[in-house]
Amino acid sequence: MVKKISEQSIFSEYKKSEDKVTAALLQVLHYGGHNIVCSLFEDIDLPSNEINVSPQVVEDESRPDGVVSCDCKYKIFIESKIFLDAFNSVHGKKQLEANKKLSSPNDAQWFVYITPDERKPQELEAASEIIWINWQKIVEKLRGYETSDNLVKFLIDQFCIYVDHIVFGNKGRLSNHGALSSIEMLDKDQRVIIVGGAWGEDVALKYHFYACQEGRYFLPAKYIAFYHKNRIQNIFEIEDIIESTCLTENLVGQKYLEEKEPNYNHKPRKFFKLKHLHTFNPEIKNDTVDKNGKPCAFVM
Repeated sequence: MVKKISEQSIFSEYKKSEDKVTAALLQVLHYGGHNIVCSLFEDIDLPSNEINVSPQVVEDESRPDGVVSCDCKYKIFIESKIFLDAFNSVHGKKQLEANKKLSSPNDAQWFVYITPDERKPQELEAASEIIWINWQKIVEKLRGYETSDNLVKFLIDQFCIYVDHIVFGNKGRLSNHGALSSIEMLDKDQRVIIVGGAWGEDVALKYHFYACQEGRYFLPAKYIAFYHKNRIQNIFEIEDIIESTCLTENLVGQKYLEEKEPNYNHKPRKFFKLKHLHTFNPEIKNDTVDKNGKPCAFVM
């Protein structure tokens, strides 16, 4: 169970990419609660209780990126780094020295560094009081986390995509670690975006576009296909993308607005102009399973 979130929005404190990815992680921890905290930080023996998450709390000489606490029973301070060689600078070294003072396992207080490094940085090897984990392991643990809470599932999916984009970008640093990196390393013309198609597939076939919430992130791709009724049947070429626009009559046609969204409130959407390329016959059936052998959708 999770205690109330800080009255001030977690995201309101954060402006840099490094801070935003921490904020996204804190949201996952907030809604996932004690179980997901224990899953990520398995090196720490934590009592079961309600948790609080807070951004950038000032503690003595240190200002960690985030803190997870439990009614004064424990605290986990988090420092996130999204670039390699984070300890080469004077600031990085000074910051580490200040952060080490906050780590006191005997007082149920731990400090965790999250970095993109494949191996534990030498500076952290020498700091036994600091716990280290890399972003790849965070993503792996979250993707393997089982929950029936659809909100937590959604937050985990979006967080993992965001980490792949913000932390690793197009540098191929995940090339030896799984599916996300292999997709990311493909050329744009080789990528296909897969989205849920209960609504969108029919719209794409009749009106030649796909629209979703503005600001939604996708890796650059040339094609889009729709997952619907446990199958993929149609694939489209993406002719143009407008990041934010209203669905006007000139853009989608009056017939669409009358038939599909007669009460459209002019809220901006991300807009994909599409050209139908092919209908698969037979259709592509979903036979993918998770690590426990359970069926899973191949959306995104």
